[in-house]
Amino acid sequence: MLTGAGLLGTLGLVAIGGRSLVSALGAEDAAERRANGARSEAGADGASPHADSLLAALPDLASRVPEATTTDLALLDRGPAASVPRLPSARGLSSALDVTLNKVLREHGYAGDGAGTLALHGQVAVCGRDVLGAVLSHRDARGETALAVYYRAEQDRALTSPGLIAPEQWMTFEKAVAALARDVPALDSLSLADALQEQPRPWGNGPTILPGDQGALRLLFPAALRDGEHTAVELVLPARETQPLLSDDGRAVLAAVAAPADFDPATVTPPGDAASAPAAAPDPSAPKPSAPRAADAPGPISQLAPRSGPGVRPSPVPAPDASRLRALALTFDDGPSPQLNGKLRDALDARRAPATFFMIGRSVAASPAWCTRTALAGMEVGSHSWSHAQLDKKRGAGLDEQLTRASEEIARCTGRPPFLLRAPYGARNRRSDDAAGRLGEADVLWDVDTEDWKTLDTDANIAAVHRDAHRGAIILMHEIHPTSVAAVPAILQDLQAQGYCLLTCSELAQGTVAAGSHWRHG
Repeated sequence: MLTGAGLLGTLGLVAIGGRSLVSALGAEDAAERRANGARSEAGADGASPHADSLLAALPDLASRVPEATTTDLALLDRGPAASVPRLPSARGLSSALDVTLNKVLREHGYAGDGAGTLALHGQVAVCGRDVLGAVLSHRDARGETALAVYYRAEQDRALTSPGLIAPEQWMTFEKAVAALARDVPALDSLSLADALQEQPRPWGNGPTILPGDQGALRLLFPAALRDGEHTAVELVLPARETQPLLSDDGRAVLAAVAAPADFDPATVTPPGDAASAPAAAPDPSAPKPSAPRAADAPGPISQLAPRSGPGVRPSPVPAPDASRLRALALTFDDGPSPQLNGKLRDALDARRAPATFFMIGRSVAASPAWCTRTALAGMEVGSHSWSHAQLDKKRGAGLDEQLTRASEEIARCTGRPPFLLRAPYGARNRRSDDAAGRLGEADVLWDVDTEDWKTLDTDANIAAVHRDAHRGAIILMHEIHPTSVAAVPAILQDLQAQGYCLLTCSELAQGTVAAGSHWRHG
């Protein structure tokens, strides 16, 4: 059990994937640093550390979280070495880690790397009565980076590293980082300034922030520019500078690091029903949503939100920042289709576009490999009931069987139960919502219906999406019709030409949807 020493107190300087991490400990340590020389080598023999090197120095507190288990994709046929915590008592964190896992899988595929070059391992490294934190070590052909997702029980809310800093203190935080960077030889300060306007990995190249010694913060930049090359750099912000900058969430995380405690599921409150929540008044200061930006450094290459701008905190939501993107979601029902699933995924991958697949349980049982392949490609897989039943006509054991059997079959093929359900025909009611909620699922409807099942016409499908697409749309299509799948390349080309960014449904939700709720647009 770790106390005030901090999460990485025993880690020292880490070489991630053989790339040096430079520790800048503040002006008062500059003399010692110069005297001792640069301690940034990978090791005496220059060897790269194992993928678990980061996690080896961290506490594993999963035993302090009720019902904690692990999603382990290595147990699947041709599954990669990828495992993350799954915490049913903290659904918001589990869902965020699922989104993170899917994003890593997709980016790995876009890079053209084989499954054998990916290693993703995570553990619960922060645990308090109403706060959690998971740290993930992500290793691929380019090296090892750290990912972090934190969690507050109030509103069942997950957050990434920027959320540890108060938004009104972000400019001061930027200045403190710039001061640290000046002590690091040949470090390009402009590259750090750009990174501080980005979300952290796997959504950008912003720093992963981890608690350090005695209230300090460790800032892990995965792709800073040093000596003209992109490299991993670590800066350490001393506790005396850190404390005034922290958000309430940041203070809670550091308090849990200093004094770990058992997590209490009774402290969890839901985020609310997105379908019944009143629409927020327009915010004139809100950023104008735009197309995703192109990658300009090693790291993720899709769904990159525009930079936040100087002094503006990047989104702490564990998903692409939909507030800055013209984002929408494509969904495909009734699969998996052995004849069409691969063709559909190839079309999506060719445009680096994710989608959400709502699969029928008995179809998954009949064609399990196609469900597995869909999940391992980083697509989101949700439930479409066991037999495409009209759920609002079901009660009691009959209703529970439709949902439970489908969830269990999907979990068997993907390594994880689904977080989302789509009621067939959109036929839901309070009973079906409650039954889904007991499984940790939310019901996702739609607000753009292509009626592809009715027209069975490729051109009509393309025209329907072009006509009705809008920011925040959830678009309904079907995996089982050749005319629908044939329309996808042209649909994606058209949407991306209009500046839209494709997200999964969970990404579009931005962490606001509770189990047992229903919603139809982002």
